[in-house]
Amino acid sequence: MAKKKAVKKAARPAKPAKRVPAATKAVKKVVQKKKPVARKTKSVAPARPERPAPKPAPPEIEIEVAAPKKGVRKATITTGIKDPKGVRKLGRSRIPVDAPLDVVFQNDMQAREAFVLLGVHSIRELETFKPDDLVMRLTAPAKLTVGRIRKILAMNNRCLSGDEDFALEFLQKIGATPQ
Repeated sequence: MAKKKAVKKAARPAKPAKRVPAATKAVKKVVQKKKPVARKTKSVAPARPERPAPKPAPPEIEIEVAAPKKGVRKATITTGIKDPKGVRKLGRSRIPVDAPLDVVFQNDMQAREAFVLLGVHSIRELETFKPDDLVMRLTAPAKLTVGRIRKILAMNNRCLSGDEDFALEFLQKIGATPQ
């Protein structure tokens, strides 16, 4: 009979760590193989030759489980969608549209006087004006008042500093002579 030769098998590569659901906590597990237990026999059989020493146990295997990530935002439908113009939005309004201006601007007396002059009572009415239109409507009365002051001073042979030319022209228009 021919004896069979023992063939050594190639070592298998180590398997990657298994994934564990995120709900479990991170735990390290240590796996050990049990050592064989020697049995005592009472038979009087002839002594056997000693067996070779058992192979050393393989090294301990550690499995690390990743901890679940906290605070990860889920993707939504609108994530990453941007306006092509790059319009900057102001966000949600903190003041209702129908709020009375006297309540919103209760500490600003000049603003309240301007609202009386414009004849507006709510934010909705105020938002109908363009910024340039507001400036024109608010400065027009001041310009008219300054014009009236200049005319009255010119009629009384007085003038503002640097306003002599206007006073002379005005007096000529009304047919009065300067004194």
